[in-house]
Amino acid sequence: MSSAKESPRQKMIGMMYLVLTALLALNVSKDILDAFVIVNKGLENSNLNFTERNEKLYADFDLAKTVDPVLVTPNWKKAQDARKESEKLVAYIDELQKQMITETEKVEKSVADTLQMQNIENKDKYDIPTNIMIGDSEDGSKGASRELKNKLIQYRELLTGYILPVDRKNVKVDINTDDPKFSEENENWELYNFYDRPLVACLTILSKLKNDVKNSESLVVDYLLKQTDGEVMKFDTVAAKVVSQSNYVLLGGEYKADVFLAAFSKTKKPEITIGENIKLDVKNGLGKYTVKADKEGIVDYEGMIRITSAKGKESVFPFKSQYIVARPSLTVSLDAMNVMYPGLDNPVSISVPGIPTENLSVSATGGTLIATGSGKYNVKVSGGTKVDLNVFATMDNGEKKNMGTMSFRVRPIPKPKAKFWEITDSGVMSKSVAEAQQGLIAQYDNFVYNITAKVTSFKMIVFTASGVLELQSTNNMLTPQMKEQLKLIRRNSRIMFEDIQAVGPGGAVKLSPLTIKIN
Repeated sequence: MSSAKESPRQKMIGMMYLVLTALLALNVSKDILDAFVIVNKGLENSNLNFTERNEKLYADFDLAKTVDPVLVTPNWKKAQDARKESEKLVAYIDELQKQMITETEKVEKSVADTLQMQNIENKDKYDIPTNIMIGDSEDGSKGASRELKNKLIQYRELLTGYILPVDRKNVKVDINTDDPKFSEENENWELYNFYDRPLVACLTILSKLKNDVKNSESLVVDYLLKQTDGEVMKFDTVAAKVVSQSNYVLLGGEYKADVFLAAFSKTKKPEITIGENIKLDVKNGLGKYTVKADKEGIVDYEGMIRITSAKGKESVFPFKSQYIVARPSLTVSLDAMNVMYPGLDNPVSISVPGIPTENLSVSATGGTLIATGSGKYNVKVSGGTKVDLNVFATMDNGEKKNMGTMSFRVRPIPKPKAKFWEITDSGVMSKSVAEAQQGLIAQYDNFVYNITAKVTSFKMIVFTASGVLELQSTNNMLTPQMKEQLKLIRRNSRIMFEDIQAVGPGGAVKLSPLTIKIN
């Protein structure tokens, strides 16, 4: 039998079959895997765009609600519900993507959360994604794909319920969970999308579904907002507002304020004037007012906002405001004492009225600074008898101004006192109490800083019937010989502690002696 000549279409089908067979033998080619990476990147960018668009819609909704809360609030609440459910569904899909990457790449979830698709090594692996999405079921009912499908259906039904029946033909929530009509193996939605699909394909499909969710959110929120557009601009109360960055201005600086109509139209630009001849540039209802602060004191100003309605009626809204111009005033205060001590963290607070603390730069002469936040610093004295703190401020125009210098005296840390039981100088102690003691301590009396010192050595002098006995300790503890003498000592005898050495934040120091009478 002679074979019939193949048509061009048959040749093409035959060639496609050979190509598909080759792809199957090679699993999936690198070019196809790279193509998924490119598609997924585009979907991620689209998702970011949808997020930005949706945030703008919610901001517009918030503004509309402040203008007419009675009319707008019902639809605003629906939009908030849509936002909440969208965030939950996107978070669920995100977790599926992280799980696939975590289990396929054998990495921690924290790594999977930041791993870019182009850096995934096992792009062509399909067994783990299939197991996650399909499970051990034949139709995907025991895998995550069925749960995902049900969540998508519930989300679609929620959003569709916000659309009036008369509008549902023109405003349609485009989230398709139908089984494919042209599947050679009669696959359902779950199998068609996720069965035996390589990792990059599954991740891309999930990115597409996030895209559908955010797009549907945008569609419905925009629809809900437009339902209120017809009445939002019919205000019953309109007020002029002046908002300044600060009403306290330094001499030589600038006073800045936003002057605007509380409810405005983007298509109707109001006219804003200050005094008789200053006309402000207006954008989105905001007039920018900038004037040089060239004299001290309280400055009052006033102006008018004029806006014309669609029917040509002009409305005028007067406003008044004021600001204070003052010379730069540096305030530096020590949080604990009015002097500084070497060896300690000396806390200080630095501020200049009218200037944010983040715009201040501080340096120290005779010490080093460690910033602790919100205009607070710790100063360590490096030597000398005083520390100077120099403060500069960065003004709004970028200019650096010297705010001044504050000087503080440096005093040595006071000596601690040696203490045996409750006695710090001299006193009387019972024999039983003396026998119970373990050693000497060093403490600072009435010093504002909570610091400690430690005794490093001392002598104990015991006056006995046979003479004077001197015993030495090389730390802060009583030696066994000292404890034995305390047991043998007679009542009305005296003991002394001398040559007491200690070390504290200020270094080594010799402490005053102790004299104790035993009764």
